[in-house]
Amino acid sequence: MIKRTIKVEYLRRRKDSKIGLTNEDLAEAGQKPWEVDAVDLAETFTLFTNRGKVSKTQASAYEIVNEEAERKLAELLEVESQRKADEKRAKELAKKINHYFKDNNLSSDEIEWDTVNNGSFSDDKTPGWVTIKTKTSHSNWYQGAGELHSPSLYHTQVPATVEQEARELQAIRRKHQNDFKFDFFGTEYAKRIIREADHENY
Repeated sequence: MIKRTIKVEYLRRRKDSKIGLTNEDLAEAGQKPWEVDAVDLAETFTLFTNRGKVSKTQASAYEIVNEEAERKLAELLEVESQRKADEKRAKELAKKINHYFKDNNLSSDEIEWDTVNNGSFSDDKTPGWVTIKTKTSHSNWYQGAGELHSPSLYHTQVPATVEQEARELQAIRRKHQNDFKFDFFGTEYAKRIIREADHENY
């Protein structure tokens, strides 16, 4: 048996209980996908046969859901089969980036960017550095005390000299985000975070 955790999200159309994986699957002729009235559902599978089929004990009542779970499992197993080679490459990239930071005495401290006084942040305001990813804060603070403020943005930056290495490394780490055996600690790399916000960090 194969033990992996696979979650499948799907929809059930209210008018006739038809099941689909997306709104597009359930849209009728002349109907826009966002006009579909459907209920969001999900099922989680943890046991599969050695041939990659959903275990009979966990099988969904909907074949389309079982098939999607099996498809996602096959995709995950394919990614896992590439783990060793990807880890090796990722560690090479991380080593190069980390050495660049060390050799040039670069700091990886977080930087606060006050949008009230400095305006919106962009890479042209930090010459020599590039943003390789940006995340938005999902703190519950914005639903209460901070409701009058915009969510903070966290820009991950690296020196432009190692931008390509950092982007390739990020892609590898993202590829293996659901692979619990991937060595994320060993492929960690130096970078700095710029927190862009219109308020203090709570």
